[in-house]
Amino acid sequence: MYKLYARNGAGSMAVEAALAFGGFPYEVEVVDRQADGSFPDSFHRINPRAEVPTLILPDHSVMTESAAMLIYLAEVAPGANLGPAPSAPNRAKFLRWVLFVATTVYMSDLRLFYPERYTTDAAGCDGIKAKALDGMNAELGILADALGQGPFMLGEKMSALDIYAAMLTSWVPDMGELFRNHANLKTLYNRVVAVPAVAKVWARNGM
Repeated sequence: MYKLYARNGAGSMAVEAALAFGGFPYEVEVVDRQADGSFPDSFHRINPRAEVPTLILPDHSVMTESAAMLIYLAEVAPGANLGPAPSAPNRAKFLRWVLFVATTVYMSDLRLFYPERYTTDAAGCDGIKAKALDGMNAELGILADALGQGPFMLGEKMSALDIYAAMLTSWVPDMGELFRNHANLKTLYNRVVAVPAVAKVWARNGM
């Protein structure tokens, strides 16, 4: 049994959807902030940074970092169709774009919604947000170019990469504009969230 520490609508959503799509036995514990904005000490003891997602594996070891979780789940259950096998020709492409989403698009999103984390001067927050939004739009354009005719990032077969990309696109402030500029991202998003297992997770997360 896997245990996922999550927050609704947060980065845990992609991992939860991957667990559901892959047919893994799992449970979700939603971690809420306390009145002062902090997380409970009990969660800090599990993950010192108190970040979601945090995944407890069946052997009780702890995983952090959403991209690592998606890659791991794809490897431990090759029949779950979450990603290509290590020896598969498109494995490098899978890894490249999972890490691009994690280290580039995701980081722009964090600067957009949490600019105060990236400066000691509150007056600089608006500039950080503006630059982050420009970056996120440009980075999703790069992702759209890599997607091409798709319909998924690796072609005809959906993977955890597509779930990850769909989650990030759902956080864009103006999804309508994004989809007008990149119709292929709209197709990818709609096909991902139409999968029953993913749709249930999206609904549970209030999306």
